[in-house]
Amino acid sequence: MSFSLDDFFSRKNVNMVVGLITLLVVLWIVFFAVPDLFVSLFKTGLGNLILVSFIALATMYDMNMGIGLAIVFVILWRFSHMNPEQFIL
Repeated sequence: MSFSLDDFFSRKNVNMVVGLITLLVVLWIVFFAVPDLFVSLFKTGLGNLILVSFIALATMYDMNMGIGLAIVFVILWRFSHMNPEQFIL
């Protein structure tokens, strides 16, 4: 398999990176403006149901996207259930 810079900087890859960065900035703004939304999504039963249904719908559309979202949500879920005492030495 050969590697070329034209393939790496193709229109599809650039659009994917720009979309990912835009999504991360929008999520950061929402979580900064409304921090209770983050808590209610990951600490309530209804919030967890919404996240699972969102992953299921994304998986029906594209398997890789669903797996990626599941990984991101699991990481965020683990961070939301951490205690601040775990970071103090």
